[in-house]
Amino acid sequence: MDKNLLNVTGGQPGSSKESNIVKLEKGRLKVPLKPGRGLLDWIRLSNASRMTSHPLVASVDYIELSKHCSEHDCWILLFDTVYDVTRYLEFHPGGIPQLMRAAGSDATELFNELHRWVNYKSMLKNCVIGPFVGQREKLKPPRALADDTEQIGSTNNLN
Repeated sequence: MDKNLLNVTGGQPGSSKESNIVKLEKGRLKVPLKPGRGLLDWIRLSNASRMTSHPLVASVDYIELSKHCSEHDCWILLFDTVYDVTRYLEFHPGGIPQLMRAAGSDATELFNELHRWVNYKSMLKNCVIGPFVGQREKLKPPRALADDTEQIGSTNNLN
């Protein structure tokens, strides 16, 4: 079996609960997504309307950003802008647990390490909350993933 392919079985072989998770270079993961959750689906959906129920604000500080750290309310800081990525979670090719590592915190370093070629400004343009102001160093750093089991997390992207 390919050492970069992880087989996760949540049911009988061949069932819809069985999925292959590919481990890419630098520890990146690519997980199977539900139908209709690919990049083109995200682009089509996010170009159609604003992707957050939160209004644009003049500024976001570390206290406000750190409050939004759940799968139901997930904000991240990328460079100098805060984004509500709650609706994007199920479209993230690395899976929800990977993106949740940076929930409520500064995702810039993690993003640069794994996705520096991605045009995040275009992808997340309708997820903008506002500019970050204040002290970045007061934000908790993104969480580390302890092992492959935690990286994979649940395969709820498929359910």
